Parts: sequence; C-alpha cells; structure tokens
Amino acid sequence: MNIVFFGTSEIGVETLRSLNVHFNVKAVLTTQDKQGKRNKTLIESPIKQEARELNLSVLQPQKLDVGVLEQIKNCQMGVLFSYGKIIPQNVIDAFKYGILNIHPSILPKYRGASPIISALLNGDTHTGISIISLTKDLDAGDILMQKIIEIKSDDNNITLSGKISQIASQMIVCAVEYVQAGLIKPIPQKGNISYVKKFDKSDARINFETEDAVAIVKKVKAFAGYLEAFFRYNGKIYKILKASVVDKNSDPGTVIEVSKSSLVIACKNKSISIEEIKQEGKNSMPIRAFLAGYKIQCGQKLI
Repeated sequence: MNIVFFGTSEIGVETLRSLNVHFNVKAVLTTQDKQGKRNKTLIESPIKQEARELNLSVLQPQKLDVGVLEQIKNCQMGVLFSYGKIIPQNVIDAFKYGILNIHPSILPKYRGASPIISALLNGDTHTGISIISLTKDLDAGDILMQKIIEIKSDDNNITLSGKISQIASQMIVCAVEYVQAGLIKPIPQKGNISYVKKFDKSDARINFETEDAVAIVKKVKAFAGYLEAFFRYNGKIYKILKASVVDKNSDPGTVIEVSKSSLVIACKNKSISIEEIKQEGKNSMPIRAFLAGYKIQCGQKLI
C-alpha cells in the first residue's frame, strides 16, 4: 500500500512513524516553513522534521494543484492528521481508497480546528478519536472507526494531545488495513453537530474580575503548551502554566494568600492557587522559585 501523509502539527508525528513502519509512505505533505517571530530563521513543521529523519519525500505546496497530483499518482490512499489546509475534491478522488482523516473528538461533536482545547475548556470528562472518510465538507465524512478517551482531572492540552497521538498511531494501522480489505462499513455521523473555532491569543487572556476560578483553571489546562493562559500586570505578561481552585472569596484580582510556596488570587467566584508561572522574557518556574525573586504581598491587586 502506497500512502501519502498530510500533516503539520506535533500531534501527527506518532502517526507518521507508525505508517512508515507498516506501509510505504511515498510522500509527506506539510505546510510551508514559517518565519520566526524574533528573527528571519524559517521554522519547519514537526511533521517535516520527522519526515526528514525518516528519509521520506517532503512536499510543501502552496496549492494542491495538478503538479501535486502528478507527484502522488501512484499512491492508493491518503492519511490526514492536523494538516491545516482544505483538500480539494480532485485530490481526494486521486486515491483509490480516498483519504482517511484523523480527528481528535467524538464526531459530530467539535468539528473544526480546536477539538482538544474545546473539550478542556468545557470541562468534558471524555473525548476521543474519530477516523473518517475525508470529504469537501468540514469533518463531515462517514465514520470508519471511533474510540472514546477519558479526560482525567490532571490532564491538560499537552498530556491529552500526547494520549491522542499515541492511540491514533495505533488505530490508523487497523483502519488502513480494514479499509483496503473492505472490512469497514462507513457509518454516517449522527447526533448534535457542533463546530469549534481556531483560538487566538485574546482567548487565552485571564480576567479575574469576570471569570470564576473554575473557568480560569480550565483555561490554564486548555491552552497549556499552545497559547498559554495569561494575565497582564504592570505592563508585563504572566503566563499561568498550572493552577488549582481554592474555595475562598474576596475582591477579584486580589492576592489573598502568599507564602514561600503559595500564591492565591481571588477571582469572580472562588480563587486560584498558582503552582507554575512564567513571566514575560523569563523561564517557567514553580511558584516557590517565582516568589523567592518577586515581592508580592497579601492585599495586592494584580489587575
């Protein structure tokens, strides 16, 4: 089986490795290199880096046009996981078995760009992986395989993405083999359809006055390793990397408890205890190390 892999994000690396072990990956399509924020150095996608390590052919077309079709004409199936571009119908049709799309949610819930973040923001107890037939409509294809995954209380975007990455890399091998053998009966998606957007920096900003502690901790978990939840104080950005809810109330934004190893800030309802933090321009650090270098007093307002 000759396969083309479409992917860009870190979450697809394990799937690419797994496909390379079990099948013949003829080409890897990924998005173009991005320019770094602080300099002009181009940044390669995690998928491109892995493909080079595996000595696979890498394609980075601006458009999926006739030239791309020529380069993948001897491939029977495509596999897509977090590619970041819309695939035209003529590209889908170029494969005998179509393109299998790996989506990290229990479809039709959370179609769109950010299903893992959305599940954590909403406090879901379960999410999952859906392998579907790719169609021109967003995440609307028939379901080929699905697995439910528990979201544990200590999970965040990093840990949950890691779990999904590993499980998806195992599922896709079965899915490819079963589709090729005609052993899977595609099932149309059923249930309430929901769509989620691509989040930006404004979504990750914390407002102690308008958000309660539970919502803020969800935000900290959801944006971990990506945008990262943050607040501004005295013109600087402080990213909260780990926090927990404390059942105490006071004026929102006020420091209500501070010690060598504890920093508790009041929110709209209840409070949060910051456990790991990163000041703009500094490395992340446990709250004990942070407080050793920053003088913060009880009653101080951080807004």
